[in-house]
Amino acid sequence: MTYIGYICASMLLIIALVVAVVAEIKVKNTYSMYSKVNAKSGLTGRELAQKIIGAANLDVDINGVRGRLTDNYDPTRKLLNISQANMESTSLAALGVVAHECGHAIQDAKAYKPLKIRQLVIKTTNLVSKLLMPLLIVGLILDLMYIGGITGVVFIWTAVGFYAMSVLANLVTLPVELDASRRAMKMLEGFDIMDKGELVQTRRVLSAAALTYLASLLLSLAYFLRFLFIALSITSDR
Repeated sequence: MTYIGYICASMLLIIALVVAVVAEIKVKNTYSMYSKVNAKSGLTGRELAQKIIGAANLDVDINGVRGRLTDNYDPTRKLLNISQANMESTSLAALGVVAHECGHAIQDAKAYKPLKIRQLVIKTTNLVSKLLMPLLIVGLILDLMYIGGITGVVFIWTAVGFYAMSVLANLVTLPVELDASRRAMKMLEGFDIMDKGELVQTRRVLSAAALTYLASLLLSLAYFLRFLFIALSITSDR
């Protein structure tokens, strides 16, 4: 049964890797395509962010960051980080990404519970992830040397529990990101700064990005299940 489970988990991992690669390609291609399509409004990413922040009465600062698609919202510092490529761009891709991050700022302002849960889970995951490999290594050594007994098993299953937290982090991230994109589209429609065709194109950018979060969830789940069945095979005789 454990062997069958391991095979199924490995197959899921392969599928997840394929989805992840497809998602990455789709995001890059979609972003690249619509980064060449300028919005008729002529608004830059910075101007759109200022417009949204002002309309929502948010106490948020705008900050430029290096890189491409490095845009993010930092709820701890109330900081909207916009990549330099999107800051002064008037493209539909840039406006879509900026609106999405503004969606996170609005979530934070409205105390959106899934966002709060994600923050807590990610903080906890970051903390315990540093202990994951040491626990795993110690547990395996103790178990394989037959000197750990129940201690080795405890170490291994503690590591499994920590690994499961990455799945939880991705699980709570997906609805948060989808909601941010929904808010983004609602704002863009409400401001009446894009026609129907532009809204459709912008939604494609956000939909492509959402696929990456689904891929991350599938990957984390596949790795967890694969590791789970490895742990089961190691500890089944103990």
